[in-house]
Amino acid sequence: MTVHTQLGLASYFGDLCPTGDCYSNAKFNFGFGANYRMNDYIFFTINAQYYRIGGSDLESGNTGRFKRNLSFRSDNIEFSGIANFEFLNYNTFRYLSRKEFPISMFAFLGLGLTTNSPKALYKGEYIALRPLKTEGESYSSVSAIIPFGLGIGYKINDLFAVSLLAGYRYTFSDRLDDVSTTYVDPAKLSSQESRELAFRGDEVGFEGYGVGAKRGNDGINDGYLLINLKVEYTLPVVPFLNMASRQTTRRSRSEISAPSRQVPKKKK
Repeated sequence: MTVHTQLGLASYFGDLCPTGDCYSNAKFNFGFGANYRMNDYIFFTINAQYYRIGGSDLESGNTGRFKRNLSFRSDNIEFSGIANFEFLNYNTFRYLSRKEFPISMFAFLGLGLTTNSPKALYKGEYIALRPLKTEGESYSSVSAIIPFGLGIGYKINDLFAVSLLAGYRYTFSDRLDDVSTTYVDPAKLSSQESRELAFRGDEVGFEGYGVGAKRGNDGINDGYLLINLKVEYTLPVVPFLNMASRQTTRRSRSEISAPSRQVPKKKK
């Protein structure tokens, strides 16, 4: 069994970043977890991860998005369980050199949960958007996710290994950025703050789209990409946890009979 820590970048993809421009606006993430190897090809991972994502229409360079003038930042926590298939591992070329191959490559797929807490910078402070219901609808503070991706590892020695991973998270939410459907009648929103953050085109001199106009695309869910450098440490073997293997060894030895030795008969 190994434990690990990881650090890297987080990029968001959604209504405030439909063209991939958030690659240049990547935030940070870090986390820790543990790995359990079932055999030479399959191992399982559990992770706890903090990540920050964000997007801004003003930074897109797109005229339509500039008029919409929406933005967000979200600090979230992710929990996941992942199955990894190692198609190139440390034993792949052992038959050639009789030594471990130091590089591994693997694909992974899993399930998890992420928190969802978008905020907008308004009048010098970050305001939580989810309680404001800026599109007239409530949504959950958590979302299920499907992590999948690829990784490459390097074994430094018997205790330490490092890996580089790129994993996309498909989410079951279209509101990581608080943007999904249409503009609603401001009179139906709960507060003045909600009305001001639902439509922000007036801040850049745009009068508005009108009630029912498209605010986001609810046909595609949001997602995010984590690129991490992971450092793993192999835990020492605890003697009582290795009891089964020691018992097997003793049992197998006891089953090996000693060679018979004939005693010469005495002459009469």
